[in-house]
Amino acid sequence: MEKPSPDQQKTLDAFIKTAQYLASLTTQQDVWSEVGKVLVNFFGADLVAFGERRADGEIIGRHWAFSDQVSSQRNLGSEAKEAIAEVLESGFLTSQLVFTPDPLSVAFLPITQENQVTAVILVGHRMSEPLPKDLLNVYLAVAGLAGTTATRLASEIELRQHRQHLEKLVKERTAELAIAKERAEAADRLKSAFLATMSHELRTPLNSIIGFTGIMLQGLAGPLNDEQTKQLGMVQSSARHLLNLINDILDISKIEAGQLEIASEPFDMRQTIGKAVRTVTPLAEKKRLALVAEVAPEVDQITSDQRRVEQILINLLNNAIKFTEHGEVRVECRISDGWLVTRVVDTGIGIKPEDMGKLFKAFRQIETGMARRHEGTGLGLSICQKLVEMLGGEIWAESGWGVGSTFTFTLPSSPSLRGTK
Repeated sequence: MEKPSPDQQKTLDAFIKTAQYLASLTTQQDVWSEVGKVLVNFFGADLVAFGERRADGEIIGRHWAFSDQVSSQRNLGSEAKEAIAEVLESGFLTSQLVFTPDPLSVAFLPITQENQVTAVILVGHRMSEPLPKDLLNVYLAVAGLAGTTATRLASEIELRQHRQHLEKLVKERTAELAIAKERAEAADRLKSAFLATMSHELRTPLNSIIGFTGIMLQGLAGPLNDEQTKQLGMVQSSARHLLNLINDILDISKIEAGQLEIASEPFDMRQTIGKAVRTVTPLAEKKRLALVAEVAPEVDQITSDQRRVEQILINLLNNAIKFTEHGEVRVECRISDGWLVTRVVDTGIGIKPEDMGKLFKAFRQIETGMARRHEGTGLGLSICQKLVEMLGGEIWAESGWGVGSTFTFTLPSSPSLRGTK
């Protein structure tokens, strides 16, 4: 390979310095002015100017840098403007002699940003002959570096502005969420306080209604005719239904507020299942459904909260009876690997696959609107799930549309198993 001449080596060194310098720029402030200084200081240019076309089509320009031998010009001459227009249109380098009044050999270098010629750099040397071709090629490469640098810095500024904008949005959104969270927590506290107060206010008169209608139905306040007995029975039934709804709402509120206390003491699971079955037997007999309990011989005493386990069983049994018109509702219970596994199986209407996701959601019911045939708050399964989880177990459902449903929940048979699943 032929060794470059001293002048060529000098030009190559100047180009390398230019590339390194432009790569080191970190802000867009006076990029073109910096390019002008580079061309004067590294390449010995006597004049560096800049030209571009405004939106109205007029060619404008300004000077950046001058050597000591060249006096400043405030505006580009008509010849220079014509050359700039030509380069902007063609995208090709041109050079010519300009007399200002001293002769200058000027190169007009296209600046390309994102594949478009956006401006022109004018580089002039005090000489009366055209610039050497090698130098023109180097200047063309310098113009390419200048365009790349300007594009890079513009992109960095845009990214920085986007980042600052996003950071601002995140801060604003975070502040909004913090305020919303505080308001929600305050509202939740108010709700819990309200429900705690209303617990006594609502339950006391309802229990009185249930108690007094019971006394009257027993004939303790005097004999009743058939119509009076029927009407009082409806009053008592409605009061009990309302009390159950209120209890559900109070229970879910206490659970969500973390105020529900869980006991842990030994009790007989077989007896608890029997009690739950006896509680719902009148409902099953009213619909002429068979109610079956199958408890494995090994099921006896477990350690948990008897009242909450009974509540889970009654909720699941009531739900099964509610949605079963023919056939049976069956409770199965066994021990598996130290865990108590209880299943409530029915032959009811079942659940469509697209409705399975609605299960265990508070205040969500599969039947909605005027077509509802079954009463309730939609809280029963949600309460069951939360109670089972608080007791250290799991609950899930399996169902086929038109063939019935099976709800299964597990509980640790002893406290040592809690949290091992």
